[in-house]
Amino acid sequence: MAYGKFTSLVKFCNTYHLQINTRTNIFEGVAFPDFTISEHLERDIREGKEFPLYTEKAKSELLILPILKELKRKNPFISVFSGFSLNIEGQSELNGNPDFVLSANDNKVEIEAPIFCLLESKNNAPDIGFAQCAAEMYAAKLFNTEMGTPQETIYGAVTNAYDWVFLRLTGDCVWIDMERYYLNDLNKLLGILQYIVNQYKK
Repeated sequence: MAYGKFTSLVKFCNTYHLQINTRTNIFEGVAFPDFTISEHLERDIREGKEFPLYTEKAKSELLILPILKELKRKNPFISVFSGFSLNIEGQSELNGNPDFVLSANDNKVEIEAPIFCLLESKNNAPDIGFAQCAAEMYAAKLFNTEMGTPQETIYGAVTNAYDWVFLRLTGDCVWIDMERYYLNDLNKLLGILQYIVNQYKK
C-alpha cells in the first residue's frame, strides 16, 4: 500500500501491530550538540522565504532541502535522497516515495541501509502526515533488516517547513513528540538533527 494512502495513525498501527505513544518528549534529557549555522544556510533560508511558498514542493526545495544540505556538509558520511522509491515487497506491501530519506551510507546512486531518518513535507499542519511518516519509518525498519543491518530505532519528522514534529519508531512502538520545533530556531533544529545523525556514526 502506498504511504500516502495512510491517513489514520491508529489504523496504520493496528494494521501492522504497532503501539502509539503521544504523551512524551522523545528527546527528554538529551543534551543536543551545538550546531553553528553557516552564512550559506542563513542566506539560503532568507532567500527561500522571498519565493512563493504555497506548495509542498516549493517548501521542500527552498526551505527544507537547504537544512538537510547543511547537515550533509557537517556529516559527509550520510546520504540525503529526495523523492526516491522505498518499496517493501511481500506481506507488508509498503511502497512509495518519501520526500527525504537519510542513510548512514554515502552511496549517491541508490538508497542503501541503514536508513535512519525520513522526512515528510506537508503544506498544512504537520499532524496530517503522522500516519504516512510512520509507515515510511516502518518500511525503513524492514528494509534495514532485509539488508542485514537491523536498527532498533528509526527517526522521522513531519514539517510544513516552519513547524517540525519528530517521530521515533523503537521496537513495536511509534512515538510522536509532544514538543514542536521551528524554522526560526535553526540552531536548535539542526542540533536535534545532528543528535539523530550522531546515533548512527560508524
